[in-house]
Amino acid sequence: MNEGINIMGDWTFEYENGTVIEEKNIVVLSGLSFLAALFIGEKPSIIPFHLAMGTGTTAAASTDTMLHEEVFRKPVSAKTRQANMLRLRTYLLSSEANGDWKEFGIVLAGTDQIGSGTLFNRLVTPISKASNMALTIECRLTLAAG
Repeated sequence: MNEGINIMGDWTFEYENGTVIEEKNIVVLSGLSFLAALFIGEKPSIIPFHLAMGTGTTAAASTDTMLHEEVFRKPVSAKTRQANMLRLRTYLLSSEANGDWKEFGIVLAGTDQIGSGTLFNRLVTPISKASNMALTIECRLTLAAG
């Protein structure tokens, strides 16, 4: 019998002109450890979530504990749940996070300070954002029996 929980991460980058880019990430060991601690009450039940963005190009690995070159961080704008799927959305204004980005992650229990908190997942993919454009970034985490 195969028992367990699988966590799958999907990212959507939606530009205001309608362009959509979709990617898959890996959930890192530090994120799984954080969840285990949350389940047994070692962590507070209400924690902040932040979107972290950086310029590192090293492939994502399960042993990552932070972005390799974090440059930008913003609190997640909206957290919702539909059955076994969590949706974490962050809206970037035209004046925010302009430039070329290579790595993304969700950070649990951190602050606005770069490097704080626990990295939950990491995605390495090139995304550019111009100053004349807003961007919505959504990370969907789906829990499945496996």
